[in-house]
Amino acid sequence: MVYNIIIKNLSKIAVKQMNFKPMMTSQELVDKMKNEKGIKFEYMSEEDAIIFLSERNNYFRIASYRKNYDKHISGVNAGKYIDLDFAYLSELATIDMHLRLIIINMCLDIEHCLKVKLLSAITANSAEDGYDIVKVFLIKNPFVLRDIYHKRKSTYVEELIRYYFNFNEISDDSQLDYISKDDINCPVWAFMEIIGFGEFLRFYDFYYSEYPDKNNKITNGTLNAVKSLRNACAHNNCIIYNLRKSGTHPTREVTQFVSNIKNISNEERRSKLKIRPVFEITALICLYDKVAFDTVKSHRFQELSNLVNVRMVRNKDYFKNHQMICSVYNFLKKIVDFLA
Repeated sequence: MVYNIIIKNLSKIAVKQMNFKPMMTSQELVDKMKNEKGIKFEYMSEEDAIIFLSERNNYFRIASYRKNYDKHISGVNAGKYIDLDFAYLSELATIDMHLRLIIINMCLDIEHCLKVKLLSAITANSAEDGYDIVKVFLIKNPFVLRDIYHKRKSTYVEELIRYYFNFNEISDDSQLDYISKDDINCPVWAFMEIIGFGEFLRFYDFYYSEYPDKNNKITNGTLNAVKSLRNACAHNNCIIYNLRKSGTHPTREVTQFVSNIKNISNEERRSKLKIRPVFEITALICLYDKVAFDTVKSHRFQELSNLVNVRMVRNKDYFKNHQMICSVYNFLKKIVDFLA
């Protein structure tokens, strides 16, 4: 028994040692990329790459984009990347940054437009008083009430929470399990100002499951895809670092949206929507086209068009021999050009 425990602990230590990677200077990282990874420095010099890694970005983020590139599987260069220059990674990271900024703005627009439309629908619903729908939702989704409880000292929603939620006698969130429907007295117009984007999308889906409306219903899968993308951008995660990640099953809503674009074939649609980042970006554009107000829609689609047709092609020669990156770009360009 003791012997087995010792062996198990030694195994854990060995794994930790295998995963441990010592901190390296920018110079050492450039040397590693060049000598061990086969990454070239023809379009950006080693000196400029060192400055880039020291002052503008970090190796961990930049290196993540190399997942889009193949390696030699045999021969003297086995394990090294095929035709990969450091400048290609830098360019992908820069494009990703611009894409994240537009995505965040589109998500803010979507949140605002959906809130306006949902509040209008609830106001016009004679079966609702603006309070009961919130009570029922929170009882069925107690984790949202916990989130509100933990926000109670937030500068921006503190007054709303203190006014509409009586948390004075609650010492910890475990006591929230005993709150009844009668203890909740928050109107929907205040509730939507308190909850976050993910909670709001859940509330939106909940309302239309209670009061079905084919003109306003959006599939849960599309909402979740947009939420996933928004959260990634809000946390400044890399979006297009791995365009090989296939296996996604797109929603019927997004599939139908792309089907309306005549110069996208069925085969192209099926293959590209299997790629998770591509599906989520397409879901965002689909939802935006459906719910955004015309006053902001034309402006935002023009921003997307400028990114796709101007900024993304500034260094197009970097990717002219990369079929996968080019095919993903062409797919998204067709969608953007269709709407812009």
